[in-house]
Amino acid sequence: MKGKKHNYEVVVEFSPKADDETKQPVFNKITKWFEDAKALVTKKDHLGVKSLVYQIKDFDKADFWQLDVEADKPVKLAELNVFLNRELQVIRYLVLKV
Repeated sequence: MKGKKHNYEVVVEFSPKADDETKQPVFNKITKWFEDAKALVTKKDHLGVKSLVYQIKDFDKADFWQLDVEADKPVKLAELNVFLNRELQVIRYLVLKV
C-alpha cells in the first residue's frame, strides 16, 4: 500500500486567558514536533472561545483550535500525548486519526 497518507485532526483547547503572544510559541512547537515526525500541518483553524460542559482546570470556557495533519507514515501518538500534556497553556486536546 505505497503512497497511503495518514491523516490526523488535532483539536487543542487553550486557556481562555492565553493571548496570541502566548499561543504562537505553542503552535510553533507543535508544528516543529510534527515536522520532526516527518508530518505536515496542512491547516490551522480557529474555532473560537466556547463554553465547556464541565470545568477543566477551573476554566468554564476554552479557546478551540483545529489542526489538520498529513504524514507519509504513522505518527507516534504516545509521544504526541506526552508533548501536549507538558504544554501549560493547553488545557485539553483530542487527536483523531481520519
